[in-house]
Amino acid sequence: MASRIEGFDEKILACAKEEFLEKGYADASIRTIAQNAGVSTSTIYTRYADKEGLFRFLVEPAANGLKELLRRSLNGFSSLPGNKQNEKCMEYSDRGFEAMIAYIYQHFSEFKLLITGAPGNYYQEFLEKLVEMDTECTKKFLMQTGSKALSEGRITDGFLHVVSSAFYSGIFEVVIHDMPMEEAKKYINELRNFYGNGWREYYQK
Repeated sequence: MASRIEGFDEKILACAKEEFLEKGYADASIRTIAQNAGVSTSTIYTRYADKEGLFRFLVEPAANGLKELLRRSLNGFSSLPGNKQNEKCMEYSDRGFEAMIAYIYQHFSEFKLLITGAPGNYYQEFLEKLVEMDTECTKKFLMQTGSKALSEGRITDGFLHVVSSAFYSGIFEVVIHDMPMEEAKKYINELRNFYGNGWREYYQK
């Protein structure tokens, strides 16, 4: 990939973001992006290889940042002793989701592109990574706190995956529907309460 030139590449990326948001990935045109940015199409291809490369360059920093934010939060929680995990569960959850919502809205347009217009399986791969980290942490929590439902096989890896996937998909509805941030906070808190009450009812039996 060619070296970046400050200001020059920012113009290309700004025009690309506008084009992708307006037309979606499939209908977005490299030619239109180049014209709006005042460059040749070959300049874009030299820097980003192709349309997918340009798209990924736009969204990957935000996507990777959210994965890293979740990883740090979950690892911090998992490092606590079992008795402390029960005690600190809601504290870690509140702090983690507050940071996640703030991050999503800080990079809202990038997540809008990622969730509603990513090519191929890119969004699904991103979602699967979040689910993988979440289910690993949840299983460790259930093991350390002596979940009877887990020991009896009523909670399985497949069950954890389905629940986590539905939960994170639900979170990203705030982006799909362009919810204002304050409304999104209320929605996500209700979503957390719904799933949290289900978990407390289920895994403790």
